[in-house]
Amino acid sequence: MIRQIFNIAWKEFLQIRRDTFLILFLILAPTLQLVLISRNTSRGIRHLPLAVLDMDQTALSRELVAELDATQEMDLQFYPLTHQDLYRLLDDGDAKVGVVIPQGFSRRFHSPADAPARVQALVDGSNVLIGGTAGPVIASVLGLFIQRHVQIPPGVDPGGVDVRANALFNPTMNIQWFVIPSTVVFIVYQVALVLAATGFVREKEIGTLEQLMITPIRRMELILGKALAPVGLSVLNFALLMGVQTWGYQIPLRGDLTLLFLVATLAIVAVVGVGTLISLFTQNQQQAVLLVFLLAILEVTLSGYMLPVENMPLLMRGLAQISPLQHFMTAERAIVLSGATLSMIMPHVLALAGLAFITGIIAWRAFSRQVA
Repeated sequence: MIRQIFNIAWKEFLQIRRDTFLILFLILAPTLQLVLISRNTSRGIRHLPLAVLDMDQTALSRELVAELDATQEMDLQFYPLTHQDLYRLLDDGDAKVGVVIPQGFSRRFHSPADAPARVQALVDGSNVLIGGTAGPVIASVLGLFIQRHVQIPPGVDPGGVDVRANALFNPTMNIQWFVIPSTVVFIVYQVALVLAATGFVREKEIGTLEQLMITPIRRMELILGKALAPVGLSVLNFALLMGVQTWGYQIPLRGDLTLLFLVATLAIVAVVGVGTLISLFTQNQQQAVLLVFLLAILEVTLSGYMLPVENMPLLMRGLAQISPLQHFMTAERAIVLSGATLSMIMPHVLALAGLAFITGIIAWRAFSRQVA
């Protein structure tokens, strides 16, 4: 039985090796995708067009304007003269951030007992990333500006509450440490799903499935042999991308490497089971690729890549529990960033094992019905 399975797997490797485009897809495309996404996410939101309406026109207000322009996140490009001009710039999309310094700002700043000095910030809320970036940056600039101009005598306790926060597992709050491990998982998911989804349907198109069925190979051996090649290639792809992640982007691997690869292999087996089902129920490779594309969109939505699963509606949270990508992504991030052990991620490991078993059984029964 083992020899038969490996013979089928070797046949799959040879067939894949003859497809130059597929080889490029397996090696170059995932690495290029990871590099491009990491390059885009590492910069964050920068150089937002800023418009400032300075109605005070004092040395203090001009100093504040200069400090707003000195940030990397915003570039001062517009000096509107009226509120109407400012709103027009924001409505047209020319400016993404607007700041209004009202008349009397300098006087109220030095005499807060009369009325506190106020600054109005207007942010383009159509993009939550812009709003989430510009707001804290403006608040930070104002905080430093106030500290520099409002001198507290030595030995005087300013009162209030001193809050100091430390970010666990990602002390510098580097967004790459969150995005890149998730992207690695998603790329491996795509590769495994495409390879498995085109396995049986390719045999149907070229007319060799019937030839395989008349050979002395059992149905389970044929299914396992066809699945072994996508699993092996996907594990190699995961190893390649982990090397890029660890040595290329200096993202630490805090957990056990063996545990990480065991979880990745289990997740890949579950994904290959899903891909095998797609391959059995489609008539050509175009249909299979289209289903892979649609399923990938759904899986990304449920995986927690864009939105934490805990914040999803109840129905989507339920669907996320049968998503191999969600369990794979959560477990991988926990091992890489938090140093999680097997007991900490056991629910995800059990879920992946259950999904791998169920999809394998369904694929075997579906294949048995088709060839009966």
